[in-house]
Amino acid sequence: MKGLIIYYFTAMFILPVSVTAQRVTYSGYEKEDGLDLNFEIIGKMNGNFLVYKNSSWRHKLSIFDPEMKIKEIVKLDFIPEKTFNVDCITYPGFFYMIYQYQKKNILHCMGVKMDGDGKKISEPVELDTTQVSIFAENKIYSTITSEDKQRIMVFKIQKKYDRMNMVTLLFDNGLQLLKKSRMSMPYSERRNNYGDIMLDNEGNMVTTLASQTYNREYNNDLTLIIKNAVQDSFSFHTLDLNKVYIDEVKLKIDNLN
Repeated sequence: MKGLIIYYFTAMFILPVSVTAQRVTYSGYEKEDGLDLNFEIIGKMNGNFLVYKNSSWRHKLSIFDPEMKIKEIVKLDFIPEKTFNVDCITYPGFFYMIYQYQKKNILHCMGVKMDGDGKKISEPVELDTTQVSIFAENKIYSTITSEDKQRIMVFKIQKKYDRMNMVTLLFDNGLQLLKKSRMSMPYSERRNNYGDIMLDNEGNMVTTLASQTYNREYNNDLTLIIKNAVQDSFSFHTLDLNKVYIDEVKLKIDNLN
């Protein structure tokens, strides 16, 4: 048996080793890309790679072929110059672009459906508006999707006078509004830490709230917050930490079970 073991290891070392090298391809530089460039990789569609870019308030889509050569640059002239918080949700053959811009003291949250060639499938639609003061935070809208992308949620959070005000807008995968809800709760920047907001495949929203009681350094109180898809109210579930202090909370939805 000892001889067999030695033979086995010897054979393993003398066999030729085949290694497949990975090829890295770099895209070319575009003259309009300045130091203030922001970009988001939308993904692969119709055999091409789509990248959203904005620089100096100019918005465009760069379409690359499989060799990462520029195939076409599509200027997004329908997007106002001072647009921010752009999110893209991809599907087979098309994608949604959710963006917000401010005009005077009104924030506009918009959505538009685009195809794989960077062309509009539909005209931009207004999803929500918010009136803000001159000095107020204006980047208040965020977009999340369920794992299967059948549900889309746009939510906004405003913190004012020690309260957190939240509005959720639940859409289907055709950007049709299913439910709009509001919530307000006490908020302390020093003692309250909200976790990531997530959406399950049924359209239920879930997040966590870790809090400090008294003057402790670490969080010792944890609450699970759930917003049912078809209800306006939020439910709060206190979790027993068994006198354990926590520093950071990570949450993952198990859609399968």
